[in-house]
Amino acid sequence: GHLDEDVFEKRYGFLDDVQEAEIAKLKKRVSAWKTTGNKGQKARKKLGLTQGNDTFENDQEELTRLIQEVAERKKANLVRAAKRTVKKKLREDVASGKGVYYPKRSELRKMELEAKFEEIRKRGGDEAVDKAIAKRRKKNVAKSHKLMPSHMVK
Repeated sequence: GHLDEDVFEKRYGFLDDVQEAEIAKLKKRVSAWKTTGNKGQKARKKLGLTQGNDTFENDQEELTRLIQEVAERKKANLVRAAKRTVKKKLREDVASGKGVYYPKRSELRKMELEAKFEEIRKRGGDEAVDKAIAKRRKKNVAKSHKLMPSHMVK
């Protein structure tokens, strides 16, 4: 069948809260592992980390994985929201009597990019947009340098 990601988000949104709680717990565990001396020993004992096969490395890996997962989900939500605004705009144009319009792929991409930056502006303001554009520019420069023959890059 067809996966409607918006419906999925609504139905299983509580899992985000569970995951946030798990991240907080893992942060406490990693902090207890890092703390040395008597204070660290007490913290580990309080969390039940003294016996068993739990290790600092395992907890650190799990924490990193969960944080990456949350970041990826936020990024996907941002892209989905941008696509939603583009589709909404096209629907409104049709409803206002402009007729059916099928944009080219490049136009769609451009509109989605604009919508994405608009979403970023809503959440973090102009500084966030500037930061995102700078990051994108840096990525493109690195990409172009990588594609150039080595004797041309200086």
